[in-house]
Amino acid sequence: MIKDKVFLVGVHCKSEDRKTYDESMIELFNLAQTSEVEVEDTFVQTLLKPNIATYIGKGKIQEISSDAKSRNVKTLIFNDELSPAQARNISNLTGCNVVDRTELILDIFARHARTKQAKLQVELAQLEYSYTRLKRLWKHLSRIQGGIGFRGPGEKQIEVDRRAIKKRTSILKKRLEEINNTSLIKRKKRQMFTSISLVGYTNAGKSTLFNRLTHENRYTADKLFATLDSKTRLMSLDSGDKFVLTDTIGFINKLPHKLISSFHSTLLDVVEADLLLHVVDISQPDIFKYIYSVENVLREIQADDKNILFIFNKCDKIDKLHFSFLKKQLIQKYPDSVFISALKDESFEGLNSKFEEYAQKSKIISTLHIPLNLQTLVSFIYKNAEVIETKYDENHNENIMKVKITRQLYPNIKKQIETHKIKEYIHK
Repeated sequence: MIKDKVFLVGVHCKSEDRKTYDESMIELFNLAQTSEVEVEDTFVQTLLKPNIATYIGKGKIQEISSDAKSRNVKTLIFNDELSPAQARNISNLTGCNVVDRTELILDIFARHARTKQAKLQVELAQLEYSYTRLKRLWKHLSRIQGGIGFRGPGEKQIEVDRRAIKKRTSILKKRLEEINNTSLIKRKKRQMFTSISLVGYTNAGKSTLFNRLTHENRYTADKLFATLDSKTRLMSLDSGDKFVLTDTIGFINKLPHKLISSFHSTLLDVVEADLLLHVVDISQPDIFKYIYSVENVLREIQADDKNILFIFNKCDKIDKLHFSFLKKQLIQKYPDSVFISALKDESFEGLNSKFEEYAQKSKIISTLHIPLNLQTLVSFIYKNAEVIETKYDENHNENIMKVKITRQLYPNIKKQIETHKIKEYIHK
């Protein structure tokens, strides 16, 4: 298959750290490769700020235009979101198709969307992105229609297109709401279990870890945004405790706001989780940048106050000396963390012990005096809670049970306690 040839273009503002900017251009290169195009060359211009009309200087545009013609390059990919005027001006001056960072990410999402929900979410994001960019993009600003009632200039094409986008957007939101309502019912059924969500930068190895923990066969690939839809499975510990584990969409630096908005229902699994597993690719050169990018998205969706366990993955990809130094540094900064290779490790003893530890911490220890006629409640407790001790009172009228109950399950038992006025003592 012949791949489209592209140039990557960026503006490094003098106020921005050059190393950080170069890393963002490397990420743009990786995004372009994920989109299956051939990167011919990269152009970066240092300016005080991007040119308001053409993003880069006109001299640089002439250079890129000349190179594009001589090397048969038809597309320019920019490292920032361009205004409609900038995109139009650059296209007119170079004769090339102009794609900005947001459009590139939307294109990747469209390629990788597999479920009905993911496809609808991507289409919604694309439409909302396009809506604000219709102005001045049309050469045919109005149309003439004949016949009675249609004489005159008619309505501008831009108004027709805007109305069509609004109509389609409304339809998509309704369909997504229907899917969300179904997902809500499923989430309610899972409320009795502790919920864990995997979060992390795209391609950190979340789906590989998900497969290992749940014995699933979720699609994985060494590329950005390989999976978009969330997937949930039950995970059992050796102790008998059960967790609901969800694999979610990967994050990225400068993740478009339209995508965060469109994927809101998918990200609800993160917002409502009891525990987040923040998976980090330890083999990346500047892992703190990736950690901060994920934390920024968590803040944006108001999930930054969750219990978070850091999982530093791909430890097999770095040499032992560097790993030893880096591990000490990371443990000092993130004491609650584990180090694994989701792909190669035979076992996850450290990670499993953290799960066991969290399971115990999240339980309420309570002593209940349950009347003997409430055997249904006793059976429910035996089935769903950990019974530490049980005995009868001296008159054999009550079953005294000391139990460990998950915080998710406790509200169900609390209703029975209040309804039947059961005596209860909670151990601190």
